[in-house]
Amino acid sequence: MMVDGNTLYGEAVSSLLGSLKEFQVTTSCRSVSDARALIPKEMPDVILVEIQHGEQAAMELLRELPGLSSAARVVATGDTENRETIVEAMRLGAKGFLLKQASTELFLKCLKKVYAGEIWLDGRYAEAVLNAFGSYSPENKAGGKMEISTREMEVIGLVVQGYKNRDIADKLFISEKTVKNHLSAIFHKLGVTDRLELTLFAFEKRLFSPGGE
Repeated sequence: MMVDGNTLYGEAVSSLLGSLKEFQVTTSCRSVSDARALIPKEMPDVILVEIQHGEQAAMELLRELPGLSSAARVVATGDTENRETIVEAMRLGAKGFLLKQASTELFLKCLKKVYAGEIWLDGRYAEAVLNAFGSYSPENKAGGKMEISTREMEVIGLVVQGYKNRDIADKLFISEKTVKNHLSAIFHKLGVTDRLELTLFAFEKRLFSPGGE
């Protein structure tokens, strides 16, 4: 399902997915009120929600989604990257954020990742998050400073991009058990309990501009 006021964008996405076997657009809504009424009937697997035009209404839809459909996964979309808006959308249950200008390859990869229950964030933003950890020592819940190692930063960067433990192990040429050990150490140092909290933490602690200033 799509919830987006841009008719041309909606038609383009519908046409693209209509040419594939994996996905199809069951409904395209131009307003949140229409989506609210149709979600319980259509029961979509994935919902693309535009969060920057009529932002508050879109956020309200995310808040209400668990009561409308327990299975639907949301991908927030937008024309520009806005840290606060993205973080808020994910706090409310969105499983990813994707720029509308993203390539077809990234768009489809995002849908597949989110449908599989993973988290997706635009690669350029994920890289910025990783750079942030290169110069920032986060505070843990006990109030102390905990150093994040280079290897742990690599693991964080891949988690933020939605990779599973097995994929992280393959990319870093380490065992899956070692990945789990790194994640356990990272969770302890940052005071988070799961991958979503880790991703949100990475966004919220980005104390620099995307240009690295």
